[in-house]
Amino acid sequence: MSEAIQIRMLGPFEARRADGTPIAPPGRRSVALLACLALPDEAVSTRPRLAALLWHDRGAEQANGSLRQELLRLRKAFGAPLALPSADPPMQTPRLGGPAIDLDVHRFEAAAADPARASEAASLYRGPLLEGFPLTDPGPFPAWVAAQRLRLHELALGTLLRVLRGAEASEAIARRLLELDPLCEEAVRYLIRAHAGRGDLGRAQATFQACLGRFRQMDREPSRETRSLMELAEAELSRSTVSMFAVTHGPGADGGNWIRVLREGPATPQAPEPRELPIVEDRPSIAVLPFSDLTSDAGLLADPFADGITEETTNALARMPGFFVTSRHSAMAYRGAAMDARLIALQLGVRYLLEGSVERAGARARSNVRLIDGRSGLHIWADSVGAPVDEPFEMRDRLVGEIAARLQPRLLLSEVQRTLREPPPNPDAWTWLLRAQSALARSEAVPAVFDASEQALRQALAVQPDYAMAHAMLSLVHTWRAVSEFGSAGGGMRRRWQARKAMARALALAPDNPFVLSACSEAALYSTGDIDRAAALLEGALRRDPNDANALALLGNVRRMAGDDPHAALTLIDQAMRLSPRDPRSAFWLLHAAWCHWKMGEYEAMEEAARQALALHRANAWAWVCLTCSLGLQGRQAEAREAALEVLALMPGFSTGRFYWTARFFYGRRFAGPVREGYRGLHRVLKTMLG
Repeated sequence: MSEAIQIRMLGPFEARRADGTPIAPPGRRSVALLACLALPDEAVSTRPRLAALLWHDRGAEQANGSLRQELLRLRKAFGAPLALPSADPPMQTPRLGGPAIDLDVHRFEAAAADPARASEAASLYRGPLLEGFPLTDPGPFPAWVAAQRLRLHELALGTLLRVLRGAEASEAIARRLLELDPLCEEAVRYLIRAHAGRGDLGRAQATFQACLGRFRQMDREPSRETRSLMELAEAELSRSTVSMFAVTHGPGADGGNWIRVLREGPATPQAPEPRELPIVEDRPSIAVLPFSDLTSDAGLLADPFADGITEETTNALARMPGFFVTSRHSAMAYRGAAMDARLIALQLGVRYLLEGSVERAGARARSNVRLIDGRSGLHIWADSVGAPVDEPFEMRDRLVGEIAARLQPRLLLSEVQRTLREPPPNPDAWTWLLRAQSALARSEAVPAVFDASEQALRQALAVQPDYAMAHAMLSLVHTWRAVSEFGSAGGGMRRRWQARKAMARALALAPDNPFVLSACSEAALYSTGDIDRAAALLEGALRRDPNDANALALLGNVRRMAGDDPHAALTLIDQAMRLSPRDPRSAFWLLHAAWCHWKMGEYEAMEEAARQALALHRANAWAWVCLTCSLGLQGRQAEAREAALEVLALMPGFSTGRFYWTARFFYGRRFAGPVREGYRGLHRVLKTMLG
């Protein structure tokens, strides 16, 4: 495994090894010292000053001795990766950093300084520096922490405002801004526009009234601009003959009509309906449309081979510094679509499109590609790239190099090569992996999908037993099977064991591969119940591939479970949906968002997110569980009972006791206090609704 250590200081302090194993610092003084080493300023610029900051009540010699001892304790606890220099002279303070240390404060400050990474910075700011750390001792250290907290807080506010004013703005960003600055009128106006745009006058008014109350507590009044916007929204919606919110969210005459409509929705996950999005302009933004296979006798290999070139090109571009790359899952919604390129670019919110085809003849493959300007629809570059059939990565490398040279000419060749450095797998094993991925994308019955995917993965491993990505995907398939067997005898325990075994093998083979880290995070969460390890794996995946939309959404869910601020978790989920606006996985991401709203006590928003999830995939039993809970928590018992019937139809073995036990399994040591009380409340609701 990699030797890197992850240290999180924004929010509650955490330290973990790359595999998610927690590291306990020797004591409170050790945490304080780590913060000083991570955030240098004039107050800690020399060893004597650092010693005086932390041991102000001791003489200079004794304080320096304490510093030496604490550094030794830290090195012993963290091991070689901490790489702190000796505490002996010179006088300069040692610094915490380097490639072996992944420090969230450093990544946050670097991302906040780069306009193209503002959204990343917003997701990294989990809370105040060393949140919850006791600062009651007398002396200068509490004042030093307070000054650092204020600096980082203001940096976070400025970064969130940049996101809100850009193409990646979202309601989650606006809510997060209001949490950090309750008087931020720009966020209030964004939310009023968003609610009014959906025809939801009630929530627009509630947002304005909450703003009014906060301002009056400070003996101030909202600006005329905010008042005018609210008056305009009220007037516009009052002129409408029907309220969109009432139609889509109000109960039917019998209290359950809308539930029966949801029950008749799509049985397999569907892509959200297209809508125009603001174009990302602060960096090259691109979508790689599905390549078509023109080989006349391609047979079963046609889609997987073309999809493989599409996916490899997308993944390589996504790992390029400073690129915004739409997820392949959203781009796939345009397979074979006879649409104007400018409209596709608008619906995906990108400036450029890459489209093309592949054709194989004998031992050679050739790809004809076109790079298109999404504003004008004109070709920026068109070419034909060839490579041996058994070396498809050569074709990918040439495509990525050409695109990078045109869209990011300042990108260093070494950075391009670093993105492509990972050794390619055996071509036959790669083809079987593509078939497994293709099987999972089909609309067949779930058992048939899992069977086909598992068979293809075992073929891949027969060709290349050390293929880490195949082991990782196998862990994912076993995990999904276990989740689908929740209501059956045994609850998928054997599948979970198989998932853990495949996960361990994948991580041992490729601890730095983002695909492996992302896939194994789901096994760590759903098959092992290890929230902390899942978070560590997802953060590792996103450091290497910041454009992994599913990893962002899953990290939001994991952080919510870990007790982090649910507003920050929603920011990650919204970021995922902006990266992949037409992704069939949105049904699951919306479910993650619904549970964030539950944690915040926003039961109407919880219901709304669950409804949106079911509108995209009505066979998602856990979305019905969430909808039942949200309705029950609002006291709408007739509708909640109607929704609960669908839970039993999809999971006949479901029981409230098993639901509660599963929550205890996932939360482990965290299943106490408010978490336990929250699930007791859900247990009571479900027990009432299920009779």
